[in-house]
Amino acid sequence: MKKITNILTFYCFLFLCCFSGQSQNNYDVNNTGYVSFSIANSTLPHKSKQQISLYGCNTSIIIDSGKIVSPRYKDGTISVKKQNGFSWNTKNQEVSGIPFGHQKSKSEKKKFKDFYVSKYYIASPPVVKKSKTGNKDDDLYDIGLITPDNFTFDGVKPNQLVYLDYSILKETHIDYIPVHYDDSFDKLNVYLIPFKVESPDFPWRNTKIIKNAQGATGVGALNKRDSINKLFLPYNYVNNKKKHLQFKVTILNDILLDHKIFFMVDGKKRETLNLNKYYKKYGKKKIVLKVVRRKKPPCGCLPPKAKKH
Repeated sequence: MKKITNILTFYCFLFLCCFSGQSQNNYDVNNTGYVSFSIANSTLPHKSKQQISLYGCNTSIIIDSGKIVSPRYKDGTISVKKQNGFSWNTKNQEVSGIPFGHQKSKSEKKKFKDFYVSKYYIASPPVVKKSKTGNKDDDLYDIGLITPDNFTFDGVKPNQLVYLDYSILKETHIDYIPVHYDDSFDKLNVYLIPFKVESPDFPWRNTKIIKNAQGATGVGALNKRDSINKLFLPYNYVNNKKKHLQFKVTILNDILLDHKIFFMVDGKKRETLNLNKYYKKYGKKKIVLKVVRRKKPPCGCLPPKAKKH
C-alpha cells in the first residue's frame, strides 16, 4: 500500500470551476478519448448524484455524466448533456468526448497556437455534514479517495478507468486562509489556478487489517472570476486539542499553456507552499498570487516522450 494516496480534494467543493480568458477551452477538439468512473459509497449522508472535474492543458471539463456536447461555450467550459451527475455505488459510468492529442487554439491572445492534450488531473467535491448549530468550525468533510487523481492518455482511442471511494479516510475539519490575486491576473486575463495537495499524515479509517494508516494527495482549483479566494488547511482534534494536518499545495503549472502562476511569500516566487508553516508564521494573512507569461510550453502541453523498448 502506498503511503501517499489520492484524495478527492475538498477544495473542489468550493472551487469547482472552469478555465476562462487565457485559460479557456478556445479550440475545436480534433481527437477524443473516454473516461469510465466507478463510485463507491460515503460515510456521511450525501446528495443522490456526484460531480467530477478534469483539468488538462488549456482544458477544463466539468462532468455531470453522459456524453460531452461541445468543447466551445462562451465561458470556456466543456459541459455535458446530462446534468444529473454520477450515481453512487455504481461501476463503469462512461463519458466520451474527452479532448486528446494535438489541438490548435483559435484565440488571438494565445502565444502558443499548437498544443497537445493527454495529461489530466481529476477533482471531485467532498461530502459535507453541516453543523446543527451553524458553526462552520463544526462542519465535517468526508474527502474521499480517487484512484488515480491524474492520468495520461495513450494510444489511438484511449479509455481511462477511475475509482472513487468516500468510505476510506477519516472525516476532517478545515480552517480558511484567504488569497489575493495581484493585478497581473487582470492584465493577462487569467482566472483559474489548478493545484495539487499533499498530506503525509491524513488519517485513514481503521479496518480489521489496516491500522493507523496515513497519507493522501488530491487536486483542486481557485477561481478569481467567481471570487473563489480561499485556501483551506484541514485539522482534527487530538485529546480535545486542535491539530492541523501537514498540508503542502503545489500549483499545476505543467498544464498551464501560456503562463505560470506563483505564490508570493516574503517577496519570493514559490510554486509550492507549506500551509502549516505559513499558518504558524502568518495566521490568516492573505496569500498573494502572481501570474507571468511563459517563454515556452510546459511539459504537460507537449506529446509524451516515446517509451524506450
